[in-house]
Amino acid sequence: MNYYLIAKFIHIVGALGLFMALGVEWLSLRHAGKATTSVQVRERLGIFRNAQRAGMPSMLVVLISGFYMMATARIGSAWIVVAFGALILLVLLGLMFTGPRMGAIRKALTMENGPVSLSLRSLLHDSRLWLTLHVRASIVLGIVFLMTVKPDLPGSLISMGVAIILGMALSLSMKSRGPEKIQA
Repeated sequence: MNYYLIAKFIHIVGALGLFMALGVEWLSLRHAGKATTSVQVRERLGIFRNAQRAGMPSMLVVLISGFYMMATARIGSAWIVVAFGALILLVLLGLMFTGPRMGAIRKALTMENGPVSLSLRSLLHDSRLWLTLHVRASIVLGIVFLMTVKPDLPGSLISMGVAIILGMALSLSMKSRGPEKIQA
């Protein structure tokens, strides 16, 4: 039995789980932004919380299987270092930007009952929250690019830089359309 191929399969499943968690975060936040009552926002953000619970185990699966493959195949390529750094950046963005903004939304929800207030709506459409979500998704996509193409160090850094810039550009283009069109 080829344990390397099994680890590779587990690695891909973990990456799919990570993509799924980001997609569910995106959709639940999008639908929470369209909610008309605080009850609807709570329901839709409950899905967001579940996605976050799936995201961290998926990332751990990716890391553990990735380290196993590196150790058994003795791979030490530059793209792996850049991909690992990008995963750390992904976690930091979630902890430093997404987490506190979601905490503010949850706190505002404890004081709301009935129609969504302007302050809660503003928190749900916070451009920084959406920026970090777009950039996090772009980073994951950039990591998949690195795993597929396996560029050298300059190519890896450029690729990840392009992924981050594309995530920012996507967020800015959606912001310029206004929250109503983003959320539609």
